[in-house]
Amino acid sequence: MSRDDEVLHSLDHYETALRRVSADFASRGAAVEPIGVQLGEMDGIFVSYRVTSGGGPRPYDQPPVPGDRRDRLPGVGALPMVTTVEEAVVALADTLQEKALEEGDTAWPGCRPGHPHPPTPRLSAGTAVWSCPRDATTLTGIG
Repeated sequence: MSRDDEVLHSLDHYETALRRVSADFASRGAAVEPIGVQLGEMDGIFVSYRVTSGGGPRPYDQPPVPGDRRDRLPGVGALPMVTTVEEAVVALADTLQEKALEEGDTAWPGCRPGHPHPPTPRLSAGTAVWSCPRDATTLTGIG
């Protein structure tokens, strides 16, 4: 498969995954809302999101302002190439959870009782799930 084909297939997977991740984040009251994925420069795939707890659009939802930190750190928010929708769901959930944590949402979506850390998105038997990073227990499917 050519690099162009790989990028376009990944983009298709991310567009499908976006609906699931968006529904999952909304149902859990996440501090960020994914609103789109797009092809950027150098074949990078980026996710657009907005902060739901106040504030305006965030990176890749608007053109960068000259001199803005995003101009100096290309690739922030860039998503990896994937071969399945489930891989895309995990990558999107991971990237967006990081953004939610940066917005001060320290325990979203919450792990198990008594666990102060958030769950980790991962693949389990080929399915995207939230799992406990301490003991790898599957908590729930993503989306």
